[in-house]
Amino acid sequence: MVDTIAKVNKIFSIHEKIKDIDTSLLKLYTVAVVEDGYFFIFDLYDNGTCYEFKGEYKAPMIVPEKVLASFPLDFYDMKPAAVVSKDAFNTLEGYIFIFHEFVHCYQWEQGDSEIREELEIAKIAKEKKDFMWEINYPFPYEDKVFINETSKLEFVDKKLHYKDMLEYHRVMKNHLNQIDFEYMVWQEFKEGFSRYIENLIREKLQVKLNSNKLEKPFSRVIFYELGSRSISAILKENPEIKGNIKCIYDKINI
Repeated sequence: MVDTIAKVNKIFSIHEKIKDIDTSLLKLYTVAVVEDGYFFIFDLYDNGTCYEFKGEYKAPMIVPEKVLASFPLDFYDMKPAAVVSKDAFNTLEGYIFIFHEFVHCYQWEQGDSEIREELEIAKIAKEKKDFMWEINYPFPYEDKVFINETSKLEFVDKKLHYKDMLEYHRVMKNHLNQIDFEYMVWQEFKEGFSRYIENLIREKLQVKLNSNKLEKPFSRVIFYELGSRSISAILKENPEIKGNIKCIYDKINI
């Protein structure tokens, strides 16, 4: 346990180097290390200068071995937390992924759950008790228009200009049904924002960027890249909304 506490507290030294990159990185969050079916909770000491072990809790669900996730812990006052395996502390890249999950915690604190609750797709999933819809939704990745329009962006500009982003979303909004478009925008916002910040961290720490081409075969991960590029374009055009996740969402959801 002492070794784990030391590894968790290494977050502080990395945070000191990156905290000024974006508003979403100013604050540190709870860390839940999953091992042998238990959540080991590490939270900030009262004065915020270090992490301390707060207790262990039986995992309320089956958790993948090398989990990298974030969600509010219903057994821990609904605090948002980075939920990771011990593997995350073995490399600098692992710590970067922890900060990726912290960005999701920031999104949750800033009201992304309010956005989510208004989505028709989320309402339908709630009625069906489909708690995995964000991962398993059957988006039409093989749709020819989606493939063609998305693939075009790879050749427009790796950085993606604001006007290109707007036009792409107008085309997709007109082509896709409401639920499919909602899903696409939600994933771009939710995962794209975290990847965008993650790559700013990687750039700062001189670590290879986490990026992929907009090309077939498409899966949910395409929205991470598409969202990251879109949000980069949005914030260059609208720097005044930096850190305001609701405004960023509205800019994607044209």
